[in-house]
Amino acid sequence: MWQSSNEGYSWQQLFPGKRFLMFYHHKFTSDRAFLITDTNKFYYTTDTGRTWHDQTAPTPPNTFDGQILRFHPDKSDFLIWTGNKDCTGKGESCRAEAQYSRNNGRDWYLVERYVRNCAWTMDKELTTDPTEIICESYRDKKGSQATFEGNPLELVVGTNFFGRKKKMFDRVVGFAKFSEFLVVASVSVVFGLFRDLWCLRGFC
Repeated sequence: MWQSSNEGYSWQQLFPGKRFLMFYHHKFTSDRAFLITDTNKFYYTTDTGRTWHDQTAPTPPNTFDGQILRFHPDKSDFLIWTGNKDCTGKGESCRAEAQYSRNNGRDWYLVERYVRNCAWTMDKELTTDPTEIICESYRDKKGSQATFEGNPLELVVGTNFFGRKKKMFDRVVGFAKFSEFLVVASVSVVFGLFRDLWCLRGFC
């Protein structure tokens, strides 16, 4: 990983000898960025790269093609990390597990096990409960997630940092947020456009 502070005239290597998998620029806070290693250690900056600090994630990054870090639009210190759990050795219970932090990664708390994708429901133009998290979560939570076939994904929404959760849809393909809308797709139908998550709940 290399960094330039003068538009590329000179470069400085960050943390020589470390192997990095991913670079994330905070989607909502321009002075923050994250360097993801192949372990549960990551590096972050809160001052546009002038200084970097190391932090420990709850798990190594996930290998299930899920986004590793999710950012909150209103609370810069709120993070969701999705990583691999119990994937060493035979990995008979290998799974993706989502955890959240309210202090930029110093402390972590479980969101959900056996997930593909978790995110804050709130967005810049999508106003919801700031503690609400939405997850694509596998119905049957056992075995190795790498061998799942025919195990349907459910869309689960939880307030109070997923402490009070409710299944919204069965057999989902995915969800997407843009502008003030949330779109949810299932195997058989796309569930239209919703003004916010309360409308989504009202629909159900």
